[in-house]
Amino acid sequence: MHLFNLRSRALASTALLILGASLLALETASIADAAEHPAVSQSQKAGPYSVTLKVLPAESFDGKNAEMAWDGDAKPVALGAPAYPNHHLVAFIQRDGKPVEDADVAIVYERMGSGTGWQTLPVARMHVAGKDPSTTHFGNNVKLQPGDYQARVTVNDKNFTTFEFNIPRSPRSPRS
Repeated sequence: MHLFNLRSRALASTALLILGASLLALETASIADAAEHPAVSQSQKAGPYSVTLKVLPAESFDGKNAEMAWDGDAKPVALGAPAYPNHHLVAFIQRDGKPVEDADVAIVYERMGSGTGWQTLPVARMHVAGKDPSTTHFGNNVKLQPGDYQARVTVNDKNFTTFEFNIPRSPRSPRS
């Protein structure tokens, strides 16, 4: 019986070591994902509007656990789309300190020095799933390689502002 208890304890210890290693690996992956997709948040004026540009990890619009609810305009780019979006490029618009829930918003962006020129983002109007329309924002999921970018946000065809931001290279990013 003593030998059986030693084997049971050895198996239990091995199981705990494996569980601990698994949890450590998950935590490390989570930290790496956060480093790969750091949040960008910048605010500027565009005429009477305050525009906050955010660059976040790509977000889901589909299914029971959707993070965003689509409200109109361009269709959202799904997480599994052929473009393999890795970021959520969005603009929050305010006027007189209140969220703007309905506006004609255009977003163009370019990776500086890439020679590709300005790219047009298909702008969807959305809000945070399960929240009220005061969380309305405009933008979409997009694939952004590491590098320096400019993004121009235009509100109602005449008020615009330009932002500059960086997507850092992560240890898991391919050279581009």
